[in-house]
Amino acid sequence: MRKAIGVDLGGTKINVLLVNEKGEIISRDKQPTESEKGRDYVIRKIKNMINKVLVEANIKINDMEGIGVGFPGIMDREKKTTLYAPNLGEEWKREVPLGEELENYFKVPVFLENDVNLVAWAEWLVGAGRGTKTMISIAIGTGIGSGIVLNGKLWIGAHGMAGEFGHTTVIPDGPICGCGNKGCIEAIASGSGIERYAKSIIPDNKDSLIWNLVNGDVDKVTVRVIYQAAEKGDKLAIDIFNRAGYYLGIALANYVHVIDPEKIVVGGGVANVRDYIGKPMRDEFYKRVLPSLRDKISFAWAELGEDAGGIGAALFVLYR
Repeated sequence: MRKAIGVDLGGTKINVLLVNEKGEIISRDKQPTESEKGRDYVIRKIKNMINKVLVEANIKINDMEGIGVGFPGIMDREKKTTLYAPNLGEEWKREVPLGEELENYFKVPVFLENDVNLVAWAEWLVGAGRGTKTMISIAIGTGIGSGIVLNGKLWIGAHGMAGEFGHTTVIPDGPICGCGNKGCIEAIASGSGIERYAKSIIPDNKDSLIWNLVNGDVDKVTVRVIYQAAEKGDKLAIDIFNRAGYYLGIALANYVHVIDPEKIVVGGGVANVRDYIGKPMRDEFYKRVLPSLRDKISFAWAELGEDAGGIGAALFVLYR
């Protein structure tokens, strides 16, 4: 059975998986990124982690069809270099020959791809999107990312930037996004967007359980705290999540009118509050999407969890 290595390189952790062609994990290693120690340290750590999963599986690197790397930023896929990833530190804001380093060391092909695209690829092949031809994957975390599988191919667009769903404008004069624009869905419905909105209204809603949970310190308001309050029936907390779901529904209706997928797969850390975001998201989506599409597009929650990026990186090697 064919096998490959998948590397999910993130700002806080690195997940390395040895995966077979069915998407099954044979061995794994997860470690903190420690990007503050420099790019050479991070690359060396990736090499050591790959060696570790090979030893644990009692498999030689020559038996691998290659190494896939999910990268949280901009890259040159042809040159196999990374270009910009601010959450990895200053050294990753310029060109880094990551693919070349790994190819020279392991002597197998290395492929770089955007980490969210690889989540979509994994969910399409072996997760919640399997069986479809065209699928959209949404990852809601600190930010909002998306990947598109179009007619069985990972769609990256003319400039490698397809799927920047997080920067879809839903409130023209809304909150400022990290990209500099106003009213992006990322600025409203991501984890950071939800927290920012909650912090802005909590001082005027001191009867909310959220205020009590943070002892009046709005800087301590997090998605987790809001969720705790919602679970105890706090109306404001529920309204905060419902608002995020409402705007997600609007943004997704716009997205679908361009891509026309069979299914929308929703994942990421904030998707854990699905009980409060999911219904308003679906309700608003189906209200706004064209009537001819309403019974043709379904929602599903992502199935692969934290391993999706690593699985997708490996499967990108095997099914490009």
